Amino acid sequence: MIGHCGLVFNDEPPPDASVFDDRLLFLGDDGQGVPLEVMALELDDGELLVIHAMKRRPRYETQYIEALACRVVP
Repeated sequence: MIGHCGLVFNDEPPPDASVFDDRLLFLGDDGQGVPLEVMALELDDGELLVIHAMKRRPRYETQYIEALACRVVP
């Protein structure tokens, strides 16, 4: 899903976070069409560390719709 979402959003860490770096937010669908939200941290070597993945919550609806137009179709 990360490789096909086409548009990545920056998301600030929550106030109680132990890591204060912005999160990368990926919005897309799984193989069955279920909308997902995936958050990752970019490590110093450029690799991504996924820290959160779940069914998309309503608060990301607007960004999800925006990301639809940018999706990469495999």
